[in-house]
Amino acid sequence: MTYPTSPHTIPYLQRITTRTILSIVLLVILMVMIVGCGVIWIAYSEQGNTIHLTQKKTAEEVSLIISYYFSNLADNLMLLSTSSHFSTLSIKEQKEVLIDLLNDKRKLYHECTVLTPDGKEVLKLSRFYTYMPDELGNRSTESLFNRALKGETVISPIYVFPQTGLISVDIAIPVSDHQGAITHVLIGTASVLPLWSEIEKIDLGNSGYVYIVDKEGKFVAYQKISDILDRYGSLMTAYPPVQDVISEKSERTNISPYIGLKGEEVIGSYADIEGTDWAVIIELSTTEAFENILRMIHVTIAALIIGALFSGLLGYVLSRYLTDPVLNLTFTVSKIGQGNLVTDIHEITRTDEIGILARGIEQMQKNLRESYLDLELRISELTLAREKLRISEEQYRTIFEHSENPLILVEKDFSISLINKKFEELWGYSQDEVIGQKKWVEFVADPEERNRMIEYNKRRQAGEKDIPSLYNFRFKTRYGEIRDIMISVTQMPGTGQTLATLVDVTEQKRFEQELIQKNSDLHEAYEKLAANEEELRESYNTLATFEQELRMSEQKYRNIVEDQTELILRFTPQRKIIFVNDAFCSFFQLNREDILQQGGEIQEIEEYLSGILNQITALSSDNPVAFFECRIFQPDGEERWINGTIRGLFDDSGSITEYQSVARDISDRKKAEEALEKARNKLTLLNAITFEDIRNYIFTLSGYLEVQKDMVSDPAVLTLFEKEKSIVKKVSQSLEFAKDYQDMGIKPAYWQNVLQVYLYAISHLDLTHIERVEEIKGVFMYADPLLEKVFFNLAMNLVIHGKNTVTRLHLYTEMQGNDLKIIFEDNGQGIPDEQKETLFQRRNDLKKGMGLYFVREVLAITGIRIQETGVFGQGARFELIVPYGKYRFE
Repeated sequence: MTYPTSPHTIPYLQRITTRTILSIVLLVILMVMIVGCGVIWIAYSEQGNTIHLTQKKTAEEVSLIISYYFSNLADNLMLLSTSSHFSTLSIKEQKEVLIDLLNDKRKLYHECTVLTPDGKEVLKLSRFYTYMPDELGNRSTESLFNRALKGETVISPIYVFPQTGLISVDIAIPVSDHQGAITHVLIGTASVLPLWSEIEKIDLGNSGYVYIVDKEGKFVAYQKISDILDRYGSLMTAYPPVQDVISEKSERTNISPYIGLKGEEVIGSYADIEGTDWAVIIELSTTEAFENILRMIHVTIAALIIGALFSGLLGYVLSRYLTDPVLNLTFTVSKIGQGNLVTDIHEITRTDEIGILARGIEQMQKNLRESYLDLELRISELTLAREKLRISEEQYRTIFEHSENPLILVEKDFSISLINKKFEELWGYSQDEVIGQKKWVEFVADPEERNRMIEYNKRRQAGEKDIPSLYNFRFKTRYGEIRDIMISVTQMPGTGQTLATLVDVTEQKRFEQELIQKNSDLHEAYEKLAANEEELRESYNTLATFEQELRMSEQKYRNIVEDQTELILRFTPQRKIIFVNDAFCSFFQLNREDILQQGGEIQEIEEYLSGILNQITALSSDNPVAFFECRIFQPDGEERWINGTIRGLFDDSGSITEYQSVARDISDRKKAEEALEKARNKLTLLNAITFEDIRNYIFTLSGYLEVQKDMVSDPAVLTLFEKEKSIVKKVSQSLEFAKDYQDMGIKPAYWQNVLQVYLYAISHLDLTHIERVEEIKGVFMYADPLLEKVFFNLAMNLVIHGKNTVTRLHLYTEMQGNDLKIIFEDNGQGIPDEQKETLFQRRNDLKKGMGLYFVREVLAITGIRIQETGVFGQGARFELIVPYGKYRFE
């Protein structure tokens, strides 16, 4: 019988490869079809439910926004009516109240109308149009008026306001007197545009939109004016959601697409608008709604094609590279597992690939015998290597024990598993007392350093790479002595253990402090050298005999300069550099030789010289030193800020021969200033928002107190209401003071005309009954922008405490040495001497407030003092003492 000698001679259908490929292809196609169809069906069902719930939720959210908007409009009118006792006001007073409403709520209302019970318009105000008396009409026949006259709060249909073209709505409320009788009807006309702005913030989808219908199915509103004009009042009963609104039945649970308002197939939902007889309809195109389902169908088809191709390829690869080796290994392992490498080969009569492989096993057995011999040789080599490894371990342990530095090996749980002799000497404990008994955190003296080292250890165990491996900490010995230690930490690969090397730098720290002090002394010496250099130059001829000593002294001071951390540079008026110290070279990352040879040809040096000289207006022998501050860029592109001094060195004729600059790096300070400025701006914004919110709450609380006051008649309760109103007023006053105080010092001071600021301040007060004398023309003072508040508080104290006694107010100036006194004087009763010491404190017996305390703090920002020097019984006299340099005359 003839057997196949290679895979190519086996019949195609009998090959394992063919069978494997066909099985995998059919299995993958079947699985993709079953899973794909199931997923699409489930996704379609879930998508339908999700769309239905999302549409319903969005409709309810839009309905809530509309209901809240109209309710807010009505509440504002009702609050205005009750808080101002509108029914008791005259026409003029009603007009002022409505003007305030239109100004305060300009984004909501643009017209207000007041009607009498017979429907006659007695007052009509608009932000865009002025109504003449003959334009006022009678609206007694309108349903809006009649329903409001019955005590209802009525909202009109949405319409286009004729004077402005705005989409508007009328809100009518009844106005009652104390007995509950309706005396007026107040109608407010409000814009609907802010409402649509709020609705547009809701996620309706790319193609989603909303519109409003009434209970009869008539079109009421849409965000486009053209649609309102074209469709207003038209029946929308052809749309299923509108049919549900009319029938007042629960919304359908199934999803039924229909042709929507824009003529495309949509899915819609509705929600009633609370407080109205309207409903909001929301529609979304089916293309967008079922976009994910279509995408899943496409993905499934693609997956079917790719799966068929991939499964065919996979079947081929598995048959070629997995099935054949598995058969070979199965046969070989069954023999080798018995330890018999000379066994006969069976099943060589098979007609598939197994038969072909069986005939090659004989050669494999021979190779296995050779491999077995080689394996024995390798085992011997590994045994020898293990012995060498043991010897190496002993060597490293010896090195560890006899290291000159303290060494410690710690585990993940912070316990100490190994220490050497030097560590025993450092800590004071023996190995037996430490190993397995103590943790490394016990010898860290500072809790903050201990927490930082624990954090480093956790991050190091987690595999992070950016952990410092070398840092300092304070070590506490067994006997309480604190030592400065520099520690080097190394993670032991694959063990979770950490090896630490400790170096005692206590003495080094002490030497560093001594060096810092010496460096300070050297810096002082250098300053003295710089100050005396000109004198040394003039005395050069007389010191010729001491030339050698001078050279030695110069070398000594040169060494001092080289050791300074400031950037020291000397150059000629022609910008030729003649000296730089090491700190200067290090800052610019350049060699000294390159700087001295190339000088201004180096871009960074040229920019530095230009930045210095551009800030110098003039140097003279009388004024040889100037200060500068500039921004430069280092060679690596980093932005840095420096400041310092530049000194001009002059010859006998007064000409500059050299410049010498001493600068320092202030980049960190600049960054801190910028961060502080940003923080100050954010804090100011937060204070402004908080102040506005509290003031609104106080206004609302005052309104509610007025409403509650009208609801009770008990004198005791009314007394409590008066006390509550008084407390609210004091809170409001304190809030106003806090607003002024928070602005103090925020804006820079500037030169101000004292008379002009004074006149602005008293213009807010009624001083018509007081004779005023101002003898202060042409006086300017450098003060905080809140100077106007200073004069206002001084005048306010005069109005409050001297309203029955003060008849004359005098403002004038006097000189006190080099200082200027600005005197604010009246002829009232004055202030008793025992009260003057507490007059400018945060609270005092006169005012129970903080006005004069505020005055003192504002003036103190620019160094101005204030004192009261009047005589009790003759009047008050406040003196503002302005120091020299903070005032001028023009």
